[in-house]
Amino acid sequence: MKLAPKDLYQTLEFDKILELTEEYCYGTLGKEHFQQLIPSTEASQIERWLLEVFEYTQTYENNHNFPISQYASISADLRMLGIEGYVLSVDSLKSVAKTLLVCYNIYGFFSKRKSTKTLYPTLFDIIRVADFDKELLAEIQRVIDEDGNIRSNASPELMRIARMQGSKRQELDKKFRQIVVHYQSKGWLKDNNESFRNGRRVLSVPAERKRQVRGIIHDESASGKTVFIEPEGVIDLNNDIFDLERDYQREIYNILRALSDLLRPYIHQLQQYEDIIVRFDTVQAKAQLAIQLDATKPKVLLTPHYKMRNVIHPLLAIKNKLTGTPTVPFHLHFKKEVRILVLSGPNAGGKSVCMKAVGLIQLMLQSGMLIPANEGAEMGIFNQIFADIGDQQSLEDELSTYSSRLKNARLFMELADNKTLVLIDEFGSGTDPKMGGAIAEAVLRDLNQKKVFGVITTHYSNLKVYAFENKGLVNGSMIFDKDTLSPTYQMKIGCCCNVQFILKCNNQKK
Repeated sequence: MKLAPKDLYQTLEFDKILELTEEYCYGTLGKEHFQQLIPSTEASQIERWLLEVFEYTQTYENNHNFPISQYASISADLRMLGIEGYVLSVDSLKSVAKTLLVCYNIYGFFSKRKSTKTLYPTLFDIIRVADFDKELLAEIQRVIDEDGNIRSNASPELMRIARMQGSKRQELDKKFRQIVVHYQSKGWLKDNNESFRNGRRVLSVPAERKRQVRGIIHDESASGKTVFIEPEGVIDLNNDIFDLERDYQREIYNILRALSDLLRPYIHQLQQYEDIIVRFDTVQAKAQLAIQLDATKPKVLLTPHYKMRNVIHPLLAIKNKLTGTPTVPFHLHFKKEVRILVLSGPNAGGKSVCMKAVGLIQLMLQSGMLIPANEGAEMGIFNQIFADIGDQQSLEDELSTYSSRLKNARLFMELADNKTLVLIDEFGSGTDPKMGGAIAEAVLRDLNQKKVFGVITTHYSNLKVYAFENKGLVNGSMIFDKDTLSPTYQMKIGCCCNVQFILKCNNQKK
């Protein structure tokens, strides 16, 4: 999909929609999806995306708790696992186990209830790419517990070493207590009579008594008044325990190596599981946004088209929801042969909001998001979206605001076609009104001949006259309350906007 200018996401505030949606994701991969999202131009793909989100919103309606939860990326681990002989760490295997567990629950959602496959067929299609092998999860869980620790019974050899460690520690504890009692009776120990240094259990001995306690000095206090001695009677026991600890770690490595070798043939399948989870994560994030906006699924048409009732600007709706302020909706229905809406009205009357809402909702639709409008809406697909909104003065290119707008107009005229949506705010402004109006009319004539779709806001009467007298265009106005002298933020399409304009509109459209 071609977008212009490059910062169109920011211009239409689609970046804020993506940020809001990203916050609903359970994992970093889901967040990265929205950070890199590019709208599609394939109607079938968009329709599938919309169905996925719609069906997910139905899980809330039906009180079917979908079992998506937090997960960690395993892509880097799987790449390393592809190297023959590479051994995954305990943390990596814990992440793989979490991925398998989340995926296991997702598969279980569709297998435990027969109705879920028929209620949510599009969601069910996501998991059809791979069968779930629960033996992989069972093997990891046999080795690693829920807290990410290696189970003591992960192998017979590990169990044997663990039993010997326990026996030696008991023996060490008994012997050490005897030594402590002996030296305490002689007054040769500090009040805190024991400690650990270099992984060894040691005695806290006053410096003046260090020659009277036989053993190995491991350390001394900063003041030099206390030395830490491993007593002679436990040195062999400590050595045995140290050797057993090395044996224990060696056996853990063997277990992890065997488990890594077991998983290696399933790298592609494990990657599919992660992709499935990310897919559901992005779908549920879109669904949560849809619920916040009371959004609906529109009918997707292959050609550009608009038929929407009670449309609201999504960001304005969210903002007003927080303050309890009502959001005024608008209707947009381009009848046959009408493609461009020329929108006029008072300043601060809502013209720009309506125009930007059209572009923003189009981007949402083609990104697979439900739209904030009444049910029964119909929307088409655009291959290009161009926008000229706000002050685009460029210091980098040394362009004035109007020069920048002329540059945009030329780009639009060169690239636009009948599958292009053009959004222009305050068309023709930024220079002398007569010159600006004339140039704007010439550009509008060219865009209309190219059969583009668009919403254009303006105050120029000649553009309103042109829209009235030519096919493919229609006038619209933001209604102003003459009694209160305040805008109503309501849009009316197909109206003449002032007396002078009405006087000029005596002839039928060509």
